[in-house]
Amino acid sequence: MDSLESVQAFPVGARLSLERIEQEGTDVLHIILSRYEDGLLILSPDKRQRGLPNAYPPGTRLIARSEADMATLVAEFSIIGTTAGGELVARVPTQVDRFAKRRFHRTPVDLPLTIRDRACRALDLSGCGLLAHCPPETQILHRDVVEAMLSLGQGPLVAVRMYAVRTGDGPYRSRLVGFDFLEISEKDQDRVIAYVLRQERKRLQQLRGL
Repeated sequence: MDSLESVQAFPVGARLSLERIEQEGTDVLHIILSRYEDGLLILSPDKRQRGLPNAYPPGTRLIARSEADMATLVAEFSIIGTTAGGELVARVPTQVDRFAKRRFHRTPVDLPLTIRDRACRALDLSGCGLLAHCPPETQILHRDVVEAMLSLGQGPLVAVRMYAVRTGDGPYRSRLVGFDFLEISEKDQDRVIAYVLRQERKRLQQLRGL
């Protein structure tokens, strides 16, 4: 089962993905947590991204994500300025959420999924998350937590609680939402893993047959 807990802070040297809250998960800056300084975070862009901090003026609200061992660290904070060397400066977030989970291969699928009583489709799936195609009336926003029911084609539905890690626009005003699993029973997670492995085996067999 995935679990959610709080940790004190991002570790120094962590590689962070910064996403604008007000945008649809497409504006992402990859950056290094250089150091802590008087209650502030000092963030250094990759060399190839020098100059990009100019696009993140003071007051810009961001979601920071960092992949740690067997977990994803997530926090929200605001940019308060830049250093003379072009580094971003932000206040230390009051809370950093740690989403602990087992990592599994992700494979393309097309499965019925119900979120907020609306019919959606799962477009890819792993033992720890999925990508969903949803109608606009689901109104799912970045960082929303939702309850969902997933069909694996046979057997009982899989009940899962999910966290929206990114959102984007799909065709005809639909929504594409990437989710991490927060709560799923061990039995259902094993069913999902077994399904993913079967689908991947079929896909590889088809590729070998070409």
